[in-house]
Amino acid sequence: MKIVMDLKKEDFWNYNKFVMFNMPKYRISMILSLLSIPVSCIIISKLLGASWVFSIVSGVIIGGLADVLFIYRIKSRTMKMVKTNDGVIGEHIIEVNEKGLYDSTLRANSHCNWDGIHELRQDKDNLYIFVNNIQATIVTKRSFSNAAEEQEFVKQVEQYAKKQFI
Repeated sequence: MKIVMDLKKEDFWNYNKFVMFNMPKYRISMILSLLSIPVSCIIISKLLGASWVFSIVSGVIIGGLADVLFIYRIKSRTMKMVKTNDGVIGEHIIEVNEKGLYDSTLRANSHCNWDGIHELRQDKDNLYIFVNNIQATIVTKRSFSNAAEEQEFVKQVEQYAKKQFI
């Protein structure tokens, strides 16, 4: 089965968000990172002699702003990577057959044998075929003409990989 799709910056950002907040190893790291700033602010404020109310309010406000800046910085680095690496976004031809998974762009071609596929995950907009713990081939759901075609693609991936994913 062959699929032609146009991968956009937003798709790549959605993939990065998916990894950060849905993959167990990275989700725990993100939660700890996002919680550590407000908690640190509260502790420092209390150690400096502020009241509990002031410490908590200032910690939540400063920590919340720092967390927003933290996420913004991750997004800006991700978008910079998209701009500097040709072939990440744009037209992709995804093909699955008995030999493996192929992803072709104007700049590069990649191939992964079926024994190298770790898992297939999805969110509301995309399918992610993981070839290791963090790297995946992104397949946009809008590239399918209907839900039946999407399900057929998933079944073929499962059949060739000899694994049940979804």
